[in-house]
Amino acid sequence: MLRLILGAVLGVVAWFVVVFAVSLVLREIAPALSAAMAVHTTAVALCERLAVSFLGSLVGGLVAALVSRERLRAPLATGILMLIVFVPYHTTIWTQFPLWYHLTFFASLLLLSLVGGRFKSA
Repeated sequence: MLRLILGAVLGVVAWFVVVFAVSLVLREIAPALSAAMAVHTTAVALCERLAVSFLGSLVGGLVAALVSRERLRAPLATGILMLIVFVPYHTTIWTQFPLWYHLTFFASLLLLSLVGGRFKSA
């Protein structure tokens, strides 16, 4: 049980590390892209932000699975923890972004964490 909890928490930490690191790299190698992502004004910029989150969710699920040695429960718990973290925040910015963005983001947190967990060899 301790490995499951630790795996889920480290999966969430991994998501934040990946998103932060990718954002830093993008800022350095593609300043225009980074600026567009910061403004959030176009569908392309929103999709770019989602792509960075997708990568974080995949890595987070994989980290959770590796730490816990489980391919399902820890990545699922990681996705659920991410929803617990982000749903309250997204309710405060709900009107600033289109509905498709919020729904895609929420679904990807859970689903891609599970997919990331499947990358761990059985």
